[in-house]
Amino acid sequence: MADASAQLTYVVEFSLPGRVDQRWWQVGNSGSAAQTSAALSELATRICRDLLGPRAAALHRGRCWYHCLVCWPGGAVLDEVEGSVQACLLAAELWTTAATITAVTRTPRAGCSDTPER
Repeated sequence: MADASAQLTYVVEFSLPGRVDQRWWQVGNSGSAAQTSAALSELATRICRDLLGPRAAALHRGRCWYHCLVCWPGGAVLDEVEGSVQACLLAAELWTTAATITAVTRTPRAGCSDTPER
């Protein structure tokens, strides 16, 4: 298990749906594992609203170029994804990264173990 209080850094970039060469969004920051996971989850929620909401027109139908990088202090990569993704799946990519951060940095509770007893 890793230190959940370590300050992670992250960068998320993606293009407009259907326009892989036109950056639409770029955000980066640092924070604890919980803060980073929450920030990526919030971004995913905003993407759902902007791409899948009633005013989104057909934005969800295109593909986006997407890059998400999460690093430990010192620059070691905790998780990185880059490539083309269907716009309607972009939020799921971010929620998956948020879940990965939580899983990698969680601290087991007293009396709990990761291996079942036999």
